[in-house]
Amino acid sequence: MKKRILIIAGEASGDHHAADLIAELNARQANIEFFGIGGDAMEAQGVTLSYHISKMAFLGVAEIVKHLPFIRRVKKDMESAMDRGVDAVLLVDYPGFNLMLAESARKRNIPVIYYISPQLWAWREGRVEKIRKRVDLMMVIFEFEQKFYARHGIRAEFVGHPLADQLNPEKDDIAFRKGHGLATDKKIIGLFPGSRENEVKRLLPEMLEAATQLQAEYDIVPIIGQAGNLPDSLYRDLIANRPEVRLIKGDSHRLMQHSYAAMAASGTATLELGFLQTPIVVLYTVSPLTYWLGRMLIKVDAISLANIVLGQKAVPELIQKDMNSASIVLEMKKYLTDPDYYESVVEKLSGIRPALGGSGAAEKAASSVQRFLNGEISSLRG
Repeated sequence: MKKRILIIAGEASGDHHAADLIAELNARQANIEFFGIGGDAMEAQGVTLSYHISKMAFLGVAEIVKHLPFIRRVKKDMESAMDRGVDAVLLVDYPGFNLMLAESARKRNIPVIYYISPQLWAWREGRVEKIRKRVDLMMVIFEFEQKFYARHGIRAEFVGHPLADQLNPEKDDIAFRKGHGLATDKKIIGLFPGSRENEVKRLLPEMLEAATQLQAEYDIVPIIGQAGNLPDSLYRDLIANRPEVRLIKGDSHRLMQHSYAAMAASGTATLELGFLQTPIVVLYTVSPLTYWLGRMLIKVDAISLANIVLGQKAVPELIQKDMNSASIVLEMKKYLTDPDYYESVVEKLSGIRPALGGSGAAEKAASSVQRFLNGEISSLRG
C-alpha cells in the first residue's frame, strides 16, 4: 500500500535538497506519495504542492509578524491535511515554521522525520528539547551536528551534505562564456543577492552600486545569479538603469564556478561558493528588531556557513550598517589587487569540500527514511 507523506520545504535550497531525496526514494520504488509545500524542483519529482515556496520566504521578525495571518492559515491547512491521514511528516530545514508543524504532528501521533537540522548549535540550545519531544528521525548534514546532538543524548543520522553531489558544474570557462555571450578577457564578478524577495531588494542595490564603482577601475563584468523562484520583474526593476549588468537565470552554480570573486547573501550560497573555492564578500542585513534579537541569541562568531564550517573568518562578512557599497568595494578590491590575499582565501576555502562528508547524501538520507518507515530504525525519542 502506498504511503502518504506530508513534506515541507519553505526555501529554495530546501526545495532542491528535498527533490534529490525524493528522486532517490522514487528510484528505490519506495511507493510513497508526497504532497505539501515546496518549489519547482520538488514538483518536478511528482510532489503535489499545496503552497509554493515563493509564498513562504519570510526573513526577519518584522516580516514574519506582517505575514502572521497567512502563516497561520498555511499551518491550519497543513494540520487539516494531517487529519485526513498521513503516514509521516517530512520536514526540510525551515525551522521556525517546521518546528511548529512537528508539534502538530506529534499531537496527532504522526511520525516526524527531519532532514537538514535547524542550526541549534548557532542559536538556542533550548530548542534541543523541542527536537527531543517532537522529532522521531533527525538526519543531519554536518558531522559536527551529529556530535552536538550526541552531547545532548540525542541520536542523529549523519548523511553528509547534498552540495557534494549537486555542485559538479563544467569547468570549461570558455564554454560557459560562449554559452552566455561573455567576453573572454574580463573577470566575472558574481552577484548572488539571495532567494527571498525582500532580501534581494535590500542587498542588490548595494551590490549594483559597488559593481558600478569597481567597473570604473577594473576590467570586470558583474553578473547577477537570479533565483529561479523569484519573478523576472523584480530584477528588471532593480537593474533598469544599469545596462552594463548581466543577468543569468537557472545557471547559478556554473556562474559561481566561473566567477573570479562574488558578493553573496549570507546563506547556502556562501557554502556553495566556498565549496567551489570562489572568494566571497558575505552580506547580511535584516530589520533592526531582528538583528537585536539575533545578537541576544546567536552563539557563533561568524554568520556565513562558509566561515562556520571552516571554524574561521576565511571570508569577510559585512553585517547591518557595514553592509554598504563602499565597504563592499573595499573588500572586493583586496581580491582584485592582492594576488597573495586572493590565493590565501582560495586555499582556506579548500577545506570546505572534505568537511561536507563526501558524496551520496540523498542516497544515505533515502536509506534512513526507508528503514525508518519500515520500522528498522527506532524513534530517537526512544
